[in-house]
Amino acid sequence: MAIIIFCGPVRSGKTSALLDWSRQQKNIAGILMPDINGSRKILDLQTRSVFNMECTDTENTKEPLTIVGRFHFYTSAFEKANSILMKALTENPDWLVIDESGKLELEGKGFYTSIIKSLEFYKQDKTPGNLLITVRENLCAETISFFKIINYRIINKLNELT
Repeated sequence: MAIIIFCGPVRSGKTSALLDWSRQQKNIAGILMPDINGSRKILDLQTRSVFNMECTDTENTKEPLTIVGRFHFYTSAFEKANSILMKALTENPDWLVIDESGKLELEGKGFYTSIIKSLEFYKQDKTPGNLLITVRENLCAETISFFKIINYRIINKLNELT
């Protein structure tokens, strides 16, 4: 088992690189948050299904929203994404990907619970597979400290995995 922290600057192509890399993996699960047609989506890496994360019409929605900076995310999208991550933990993938841990998670929201559960699972010596969490560069040290992550490796490019 390995815990990998994939750090890089904001909007540096971490998710795009993960999307390309994920296509080459056989037993992968988790979520990515790509920008598609100008808004954030959630991509389930196991089923390759995509659903809306970002609300682009906040004035006409009745769904609860979670606001992060300039973004308005559907609260239900976080619930669905967390459900995908929790299910993946029961299936022992070679790679479990969480894109990403950010400001919201440092407030105990967003993917917080999934990150906590995943870290508990992957820090066990006999756990097969790998956990990969993306983190923006300016939150990397704070994220590691906040989640008390131990026995991890930081990478800045995916080719560092080989």
